Amino acid sequence: MDNLEKRYKKTIKNSEVVLKQGNTLLQAKSEGTSKPVVVAWGLMNAGKSYLLNMLTEHIDSEYFKTNDFRETAEVKKFETDDFVFLDTPGLDASTEDNLTAMKGVGKADIVLFVHQLQGELEAVEIEFLQNLVNSFGEYASDNIIVVLSKVDKEEDKKLEDIRNKVLQQCEIYIGFEPKCIAVSNTVYKTGAEKNIEGLIKISNIDSLHDLLQKLSVSVQDVRAERQLQQKQQLIKQLKEEKKQLDQVLNKYKEKASNIEADAKSFSSTMKNLKSFMVDISKEHYKLEMGE
Repeated sequence: MDNLEKRYKKTIKNSEVVLKQGNTLLQAKSEGTSKPVVVAWGLMNAGKSYLLNMLTEHIDSEYFKTNDFRETAEVKKFETDDFVFLDTPGLDASTEDNLTAMKGVGKADIVLFVHQLQGELEAVEIEFLQNLVNSFGEYASDNIIVVLSKVDKEEDKKLEDIRNKVLQQCEIYIGFEPKCIAVSNTVYKTGAEKNIEGLIKISNIDSLHDLLQKLSVSVQDVRAERQLQQKQQLIKQLKEEKKQLDQVLNKYKEKASNIEADAKSFSSTMKNLKSFMVDISKEHYKLEMGE
């Protein structure tokens, strides 16, 4: 397989992925509720499910499964008096899981972008965050919250350094510093189980819940904007994919044209050669006959 054929096959595959992602987003209907839909999004094992269990007061039972190993990818929801919470598969686990996660986030009015506190944002997180911001349009800065999870494992100085770095990355790659809150699910769980208000307070879970309550979310406006942005993004992506396909196809046509021209030239040469051989044979025969 030559380089041109490899490029063509790769371009076709990329186009198929874009089409599948587009269909996934367009099929991601809203939950049909007037309550704001809050979706947890992030890499696998970032702490999304644990966070949602704490926010929905599932202290002693795991409504949202928190196993480290891969389970069946699905979007799971739980409705409270004020919100509908959705969990999504971990990002970057597999193409199918990513599509399911995208379908889940396509329903979101508010996104909790959960980042495990082990360092700065990874490249794949930045890419997904950029796409997320584009899909929210003018509501991105208000309705996307970065949640730094598992902070109980970090010292205050390290937490502040990572927080500053993450916000700096956001400023560079998405154009603004989103609301950012650091939480400890395990500290909240211990505080709730033992009824220790001090632990509950420093976990920041209640602070996150209060932040959600204070957000002025016009559900209909957000959903209309997201549908518009998603369609515009899909059209833009499809145009780019068509451009790439056209470029590769033109290369193929050019190559085929060259091959065809070479074939015609070869055929003409062979025809002339055969004619020449006939003429030579005739001359040779004449010489032998003494003519």
